[in-house]
Amino acid sequence: MRNIYRIALGVLCLSSAAFAEKSRPAAPAHGFLQDHNLSIGVDTEASVPLGNYSDVNSVGAGAFVNAELALLDTVSGTMRLGFEAHMDRSIGGISSHVNAIPLLVGGKAWLGQERQGMFGAFELGMFDLMSSVTRGTISGSSNDLKFGMGAGLGYQQNRWNMRVALYTQDVGNFGSAMLISGGIGYQFSGL
Repeated sequence: MRNIYRIALGVLCLSSAAFAEKSRPAAPAHGFLQDHNLSIGVDTEASVPLGNYSDVNSVGAGAFVNAELALLDTVSGTMRLGFEAHMDRSIGGISSHVNAIPLLVGGKAWLGQERQGMFGAFELGMFDLMSSVTRGTISGSSNDLKFGMGAGLGYQQNRWNMRVALYTQDVGNFGSAMLISGGIGYQFSGL
């Protein structure tokens, strides 16, 4: 048993020595990376439920706080937290809606240089879905935490961006919780 520990320790020492490099000056950064690595901003969003989801939910709008961490010259990691309120959908005397609090992490990749122009985005995370149903004087509500994801395309111009995305708020019921959204965002500051 001691031999196994000695071999493991030797492999660890050799592998760490193999990855050691001389320190060298960093390559000059381009565009956005020259000044900031982390930016904070806000997004607005309007969404329309699709398919079966439109039977229990109507159009909605929301606001998000976002953070974007520059990973490469044209790739960023993203995080968004927000609230999306939906109007009531009334069918046959029954009124319902599903509001959401999404917490999403993902990535953003630009097709051009300097973090400007067309980009693609992918996000996944948790959706706190707050649903309410009313029929006459009787009402009920529920609060469900679901895993969801989305992908979209957008356009960035200086600090402004706009995007269109397709989301599912519940991967377990993929086709029954889909919505299409679009919005405008602004990056306030960089750290």
